[in-house]
Amino acid sequence: MHFFIDRLLPVKIPICTFDARTGILCSKCQSKLSSGQISDADIHVSRALVKLAEKASDINRTTLLRSFQVDGNFVLEVEQADAALFRSKPEIKTSLEEMLKGKVWIMGMSNSDRRFLEDLFYPIRILTVNTVWLPDGSKLTKAIIPGRRVERLLGEIEALKSIVKSVRGIELMIEFEREATLRL
Repeated sequence: MHFFIDRLLPVKIPICTFDARTGILCSKCQSKLSSGQISDADIHVSRALVKLAEKASDINRTTLLRSFQVDGNFVLEVEQADAALFRSKPEIKTSLEEMLKGKVWIMGMSNSDRRFLEDLFYPIRILTVNTVWLPDGSKLTKAIIPGRRVERLLGEIEALKSIVKSVRGIELMIEFEREATLRL
């Protein structure tokens, strides 16, 4: 039966499809969780993706590499091509947010900090990313985005800063283009 279910849903997730459907981890997946190879967020997101794949066949072609839960937000790291699928079908992301009861951020797998930030901020464009070394030896990454500070974005920007710190360990400062040019 395990093989049969995996064949029906080719979505690739960090746990067995059977485990995602039943909500009970097999010994292999349980040992991955215990050793830290996967997280509770991986399990929650995998379960949601499998349920969603039964209704939305586009999900069946995706690969979830890993996921993070930060302050009630879920960050899904998928194959780079899969990130484009999620962006082109916002109803999938909306369904995931309803199932997970939190905001969902989709990003493609990348070793580049800039690419990570661009995916996380999507659809907001990042003009430049700079690293600033502080006198105490620590570093701060500054991202400049177009436009001016908009009050409705402030809560989202704080969430983004928290996500970047938790997922990549980057201390992020966000500046708006208008603020940056006023200082020059």
